[in-house]
Amino acid sequence: MALAAEPLSDAATGLVQLYTPAMLAELVSVKAAVVRRWTKRGWLIATREVRRLPYFDFQEVATARRLAELRAAGASAADIRRHLAALARYVPHIERPLAQLSLVIEGKHLLVRQGDELVEPSGQLRFDFSAAGQSGKATDDRANPAGSVVSLDERRREIFAHTNPQEMVLAAGELEDEGQLEAAVDMLRAALAAGGPNAEVCFMLAELLYQLGDLSAARERYYMAVELDEDYVEARANLGCVLAETGERELAVAAFEGALEFHADYADAHYHLARTLDDLGRTAGAFDHWRIFLQLAPDSPWADEARLRLE
Repeated sequence: MALAAEPLSDAATGLVQLYTPAMLAELVSVKAAVVRRWTKRGWLIATREVRRLPYFDFQEVATARRLAELRAAGASAADIRRHLAALARYVPHIERPLAQLSLVIEGKHLLVRQGDELVEPSGQLRFDFSAAGQSGKATDDRANPAGSVVSLDERRREIFAHTNPQEMVLAAGELEDEGQLEAAVDMLRAALAAGGPNAEVCFMLAELLYQLGDLSAARERYYMAVELDEDYVEARANLGCVLAETGERELAVAAFEGALEFHADYADAHYHLARTLDDLGRTAGAFDHWRIFLQLAPDSPWADEARLRLE
């Protein structure tokens, strides 16, 4: 396997650092699956894509940070969708308002800073923060009146009314956003039963099973994703991570090397391969991959670890 690398950051050419979903997730403290859902919804835009693997520039890091702040404040996917639609109407000339505007997140609400003033995306000026908080609470209460909370069983019946596999996959994402991981797993299994084998759905199912702690089932779904699409480098890398975690390090090395055969500049795979080789005592091989990882992703959230390992 060739150990040459094409840096994603090069001052001479003006290229900027690009981040994989896993790197971006680490930077903004969310799961990589959340970054993928934001991408599917069009909230994040990949700069480029290599064998199903999206790459994001620093503008998307800023956007992801805003989305993560809203999520941490308790905003649901529907709340965020409303915020973004309102911003698009308020500043139609700005392409990426979450990254390009000075914004303030107050509770679940998104406000635009204009000089010393804060403005709602509707154009209404905010004067009194405490009053605004009460106003926001009233709006939330109207949107979710008493008695509107549905039980998990009712929510499942509502979600499982979907019969189209694509709708099922979207519904699984909604369930995951709500923290209903087991229901999301059931929905993805139903999507596979209705639509047949699908590499991306198997990958999503593996991610959920991993979050639920079912590593053996996650491993098999990652295997299936790779079997259905050998180019799926992110599935190969994640398979390697699960194999390493379950102590199957030699198999993990093979999975990471397989990912690099298809995408030699995949920084995440170099990082995980280097760690696994170190764990196996194969430090010479690990050194090469730590070095290449730093060449590819010098601003990665894992770059400091790589530098320490090389020292």
